[in-house]
Amino acid sequence: MDRRRLALAGLLVVLAAPGPVAGDAAEDGVQLLDPLTNEPLALTQRPEQAITPAVEQFHATGENPYGGDAQAIAEGERLYKRWCASCHLPDGSGRIGPSLNDEQWKYPRGATPVGRFEIIYAGGAGAMQAFGNRLDQDQILKLIAFVDTLRQAE
Repeated sequence: MDRRRLALAGLLVVLAAPGPVAGDAAEDGVQLLDPLTNEPLALTQRPEQAITPAVEQFHATGENPYGGDAQAIAEGERLYKRWCASCHLPDGSGRIGPSLNDEQWKYPRGATPVGRFEIIYAGGAGAMQAFGNRLDQDQILKLIAFVDTLRQAE
């Protein structure tokens, strides 16, 4: 199958998957917003990703179903070491990126799981890149579950 057909097939799978694909609020669900523009966040990056039950639950409730899940937190730690530690340091105290261990959020919604998801997925002010093009939404939720353990350690 050529690349265009494969990409189209992946997009169709995502569009047919249950749960929100774009930032539009699901019926009785959460509306994700772009951290910089406050406009609805379109979740169009990585169209081939699977929308897991955990992602569906997050879109519906705004709560991270991986909070306290040791296996998910371990996966989140692996992702953190690969993608985040160089800017936020291994303990989350911050270097180029801000500390993840305190309540001093430049983006006020960052104090919530929804806000942390928005920042990781779409990027933020300064050097914070968008990781929605590198990580699936499920991976972002696991990453958030790990980062939350850094905050609890303080």
